[in-house]
Amino acid sequence: MEEQQVLVSLAKGREELGILARFEGLYKAAMSFKSSAQDDFVIFQLLTFTHYHFLFSTACQMRCHLSEAFASARSAIDGALIAAHIIHDRAAQVAYAKREKPFDNFARYLGNLIKDKKPLPHPLVPALFKQHKLISTFASHADINSFVHRITKTGQDDEVAMNVEYFQFARDDTERKIHALTLFHTFVMTLDVFSEFLIVEQKVVPVQWQRELHTLGQNIERRAAELKASLPPNPDATPAA
Repeated sequence: MEEQQVLVSLAKGREELGILARFEGLYKAAMSFKSSAQDDFVIFQLLTFTHYHFLFSTACQMRCHLSEAFASARSAIDGALIAAHIIHDRAAQVAYAKREKPFDNFARYLGNLIKDKKPLPHPLVPALFKQHKLISTFASHADINSFVHRITKTGQDDEVAMNVEYFQFARDDTERKIHALTLFHTFVMTLDVFSEFLIVEQKVVPVQWQRELHTLGQNIERRAAELKASLPPNPDATPAA
């Protein structure tokens, strides 16, 4: 059944596969066969971590495991937020390795910075933090919202049967595309966190690399907006979509 879902996704997801290929080109340009100073290595590790979760999240979505796809994206956001902090303060990697403050409760630390309007390590931190918190409610824990896409109801007479499904299916092909594009847009933001580090500090990619990433993000936003406008109202829509 897993293989069947993948084959159906491959047949239906030509548009998404094109985006996947563009992402892979951007990641490979930033990561392949690079030398790194010891103080910078942890950042490349975190970049690799986000790439892994990009691939794993996409694979989960293609297998119709929607909650797991978004949970994987949440892990990538974790990596990007930590990387933003270490890029901004390279000495902080010592505390990161020892799991000391602020990394012992990093989500609360960032939440307090945002709430108190204090300087942030990267402009995308508020958007990523918001997405991280949103995903946590329906994809990362046994929260009631995590069952929205797992349960179907069937009824006859006065009895209602509740079925918890192994796969989570979109209502239609449009909604399936929106889920994929929402995931992709999350990974545009996580990858963009590393842009200045890669372009200015490491000089491993040209500034055009970031322009291509931003163009990809804008195209994803535009396409997702078009698809959302065509959907009928649905109170059970995926929160991140």
